[in-house]
Amino acid sequence: MTYLTIRRPMKNLFNLHSQMEKVFSDLCASHESETDTESTAWLPTVDISETENGFEIRAELPGVSEKDVNVSVTDNLLTIKGEKHQEAETDSKNYHRVERRYGSFQRSFTLPRHIETDAIKAEFKAGVLTLGIPKAEAAKPTEIPISTAS
Repeated sequence: MTYLTIRRPMKNLFNLHSQMEKVFSDLCASHESETDTESTAWLPTVDISETENGFEIRAELPGVSEKDVNVSVTDNLLTIKGEKHQEAETDSKNYHRVERRYGSFQRSFTLPRHIETDAIKAEFKAGVLTLGIPKAEAAKPTEIPISTAS
């Protein structure tokens, strides 16, 4: 009786590589809780959508107070900036991991031409900043009637 042995050295090498990567990621993960969270910047995530009449920017700002957010427009550059304050620490807590980010943030967006910057509306509700940015009449599509040729 003959047994056929199939050797796959590359598969074994890839398995070894995967196992080593897991070991090193586990080592780094345990060290991660000791990193300084203030040195890592954070940016709010945004959704930008467009309708026939304007644009909408929705920025997620969890844990940020409305009074700590500022929205400005200069030369068609819309800027959202603010700060998320860290909760007061107490010496009685022994943190095992700190992943939430704190500190100042700033996001800027170049607005298209033909925007009514004076009519931008800002609303802050449940940690979400919503900006309504209306298009100027010149930017809205104009329907042109087609006449029949005689």
